[in-house]
Amino acid sequence: MPGNAPALEIVATSPSCAARAVGAGADRIEVCQALELGGLTPSPELLVKALEQSPPLGVHALLRERPGDFTYTAEELDLLVRQAQRLAFEGVQGLVIGASTAEGSLNIPGIRVLIEAGRQINSQMEITVHRAIDATPDPAHSVLELLQLPVTRVLTSGGRSTVGEGLPMIKRMVQRAEGRIEIMSGGGMKPRDVRAAYATGIAAVHFSAKTPYAQSLAVDEQQVRELRNLLDDLHY
Repeated sequence: MPGNAPALEIVATSPSCAARAVGAGADRIEVCQALELGGLTPSPELLVKALEQSPPLGVHALLRERPGDFTYTAEELDLLVRQAQRLAFEGVQGLVIGASTAEGSLNIPGIRVLIEAGRQINSQMEITVHRAIDATPDPAHSVLELLQLPVTRVLTSGGRSTVGEGLPMIKRMVQRAEGRIEIMSGGGMKPRDVRAAYATGIAAVHFSAKTPYAQSLAVDEQQVRELRNLLDDLHY
């Protein structure tokens, strides 16, 4: 089993969500809007407020200009390039990206273009490939494809609807990555899945830690604290 506890990444869709997540022990936040639609690229105003929270492992921003699938037209990809540049200029420490082909595999050239757009402005920009990888026929093989790109980590539920169901594939993905790409488990993940996910060798866990609030989705501080304690206890 790995020696270090996984990092805790929490999704934040508002300044108050970001503040609650960091205050309760999140290592990193992924900022986005419209989580009820699967998440969209955050506005400049939201990102500025999230960056003020300065979590230990930084603020990462989702790059997704519309809901639905990840098969983008040339025009949509161009818009994502512009959004990547804007997010980088605003000071985000990481981009969360993904693109698919019509056949369902990862669009490696498209992903490369998005990476280059962000890294032209910040050469140290971390890159997370999101759950577009879970829609591919073989997520473990897709990890091998990503090794040709400067990708920092992959967010995955192991090709299944929940992490609990996808643990065998997550283990395969960790093995294929060989430490060159971090594997972060997330997607329908429950606290009870953390220990088993940890045993696969993941580097991080991703939670929305959400509770219904004012007809939107807000971070529940108590859930984040419980996750923080659970991860810290993995050392003992």
